[in-house]
Amino acid sequence: MNDKNTVLITGNTYPVKDALQALGGRWDPAVKGWRVPASRAEEARKLVTPAVRPAAPSRPAGWYPCGYPGCCPTYCDECDGKGGGRRRY
Repeated sequence: MNDKNTVLITGNTYPVKDALQALGGRWDPAVKGWRVPASRAEEARKLVTPAVRPAAPSRPAGWYPCGYPGCCPTYCDECDGKGGGRRRY
């Protein structure tokens, strides 16, 4: 299939891989997506739900990790993860 006449479809494609293949799509392992003929792209997009990234954890304003070895941004040893770490003044 010529890449100029295809559209790349990505997202949560695994549940609909058979339907994408039925539309004439081919899996492209180099880009981890399906190449679908341009004429069938709209049908393919309707089948696929977009990939969703989880939201980043929120922290109280002005809070940052204490810097203690083993401290991480989401859980601070100094404050037991309650967000009461050192504050900037």
